[in-house]
Amino acid sequence: MQPFAKQLRMQSLMFSLAFIFCCAGFANAGAITVGRFAGEFLDLGAGARSLAMGGTGVTVSSIQTSGYHNPARLAYARKHAAELMHASYFDNLYTYDFLGFAKPIRKGASAGITLLYARVGDIPLTALQNPSQPLGDDNRVRVTDMTSSNELALMGSIGAPGPWGWKWGGTAKLLMKSVAGKSAYGIGFDVGLAREFSHVALGVVLRDVTGSALVWTTGRTEIIPPSVAFGGAWGTKIPNLHARARIVAEAVGRFEDRGDAEAINAGILSLDPRLGAEYIISEVLALRGGLLGKNVTAGAGILVSSVTLDYAFQAHEELGNTHRVSLGLSWK
Repeated sequence: MQPFAKQLRMQSLMFSLAFIFCCAGFANAGAITVGRFAGEFLDLGAGARSLAMGGTGVTVSSIQTSGYHNPARLAYARKHAAELMHASYFDNLYTYDFLGFAKPIRKGASAGITLLYARVGDIPLTALQNPSQPLGDDNRVRVTDMTSSNELALMGSIGAPGPWGWKWGGTAKLLMKSVAGKSAYGIGFDVGLAREFSHVALGVVLRDVTGSALVWTTGRTEIIPPSVAFGGAWGTKIPNLHARARIVAEAVGRFEDRGDAEAINAGILSLDPRLGAEYIISEVLALRGGLLGKNVTAGAGILVSSVTLDYAFQAHEELGNTHRVSLGLSWK
């Protein structure tokens, strides 16, 4: 019975996605509304290392993923760096790809480019056999066509030194969505701060600071409300074991009621805590674990010269497993 139940859940998910995407894009044409979950694909994270550590990254992101996580951390770049990531969700029904690049420019400042692409394929479009009649045994729902949902974000970022040892940064985002022949375009902005001490790192990012607007070709406009991500990390070296360890605690606060989608929900405010840990042996092997909301995450990484290979895993009882793989490279 388990394979059949799992297949049934996947089919239910596909039909739910079809309903959500189509209704979000076409209903209430001409309306301006706060798009609940409209920017969800922007919150999927970047890099396998981040997911393995509970979705953290505001305080300890790698340079090549900092344009996404916290643009202020680009100011710590000393080399060119790039990273390519692929992830699959819901037993490969939903795929997500990331490309990040960072480059030092001058006077301690660095620039970055980030590309995010998420896709849901094979979404059925349905209609009644006779749309003018009510649903019944002789008028059933049938699949009329298949479509896909595509979400794309192109980000340009800069990070530079600020006063009192802090780093500051900003990101401009171009957004695009398409489903069933309809599309939406938008723009958004993030700003961030970062600070590193001998054993402690701090970070804060205000995302979609002005409220990012997605304008559909139907005339409907969805507003992605601002959110704030913040946290801290503590790390230390363990000389006797030729290792070092790091513990990270972060949270994402949103100014919208997301119900059970967040661990802590208080009306129009919600909070999503994230915890992560990393243990690196001889600067070659990294073991990682974390807690993303109520879900446990885990992963590992290998560093060979200037090349890194990272893997992350997240289990979900109802929607299947998430696998994420990243390949990183740095050079002068």
